[in-house]
Amino acid sequence: MTRFGILKHRSKQQENFLWTLAKFKENYPIDLPSEESVKALKSAQKLNGCGNFLLFKNFYTIDQTKLAKFHVCNQHLLCPFCAGIRASKAIQKYAERVDEVLKKDRKLKPVLITLTAKNGTDLSERSAHLIKSLRTLIKRRQDYNKKGRGFNEFCKINGAMYSYENTYNEQTKEWHPHVHMFALLDDWIDQEQMSETWHEITGDSFIVDIRKVKKEKDSGFAIC
Repeated sequence: MTRFGILKHRSKQQENFLWTLAKFKENYPIDLPSEESVKALKSAQKLNGCGNFLLFKNFYTIDQTKLAKFHVCNQHLLCPFCAGIRASKAIQKYAERVDEVLKKDRKLKPVLITLTAKNGTDLSERSAHLIKSLRTLIKRRQDYNKKGRGFNEFCKINGAMYSYENTYNEQTKEWHPHVHMFALLDDWIDQEQMSETWHEITGDSFIVDIRKVKKEKDSGFAIC
């Protein structure tokens, strides 16, 4: 339940930021609302009610409390709460597939990789920069697999799934865009070399976090 509270708090931060982009007639009587302003207003209104209704059920026979019903705004690219719900569903969906892959090839090494871009006040620009940088990194891996040249540490990934996340720092008034990636490696990644490659692509960020994960009996994968 604590996790949902944190996600709701982040959604509220996102909503507050969107209100600052929306123009209201009483404040701007002459200016016509821009496309950005209209989109920001609609998104903020949807975010306002996201996660306000959550129904949990306690399954006493297995000593677990699960989320049974909820109301969301379905803006997973914009809303941290919706992104969290979507990520949980994705993990449940792919957990069995990952287990099967690991059973077939026990040499594969599961890790959690976090890639970040430099913080900034312009969320749209920072997010676009992160997405473009990640696509460049993926393209280099694809080129290596096809042509056998241009190797970098990211090429050691056998397969992966990832999601974007944006967090807001109220003290600095800056956004922190980053990517969380669950990956299966053919060989361990050299974090220092991976950081150099990432900085070459982004031009502004060295931060790459790579952590080993292990299979837990009842709760999926956990960081070692």
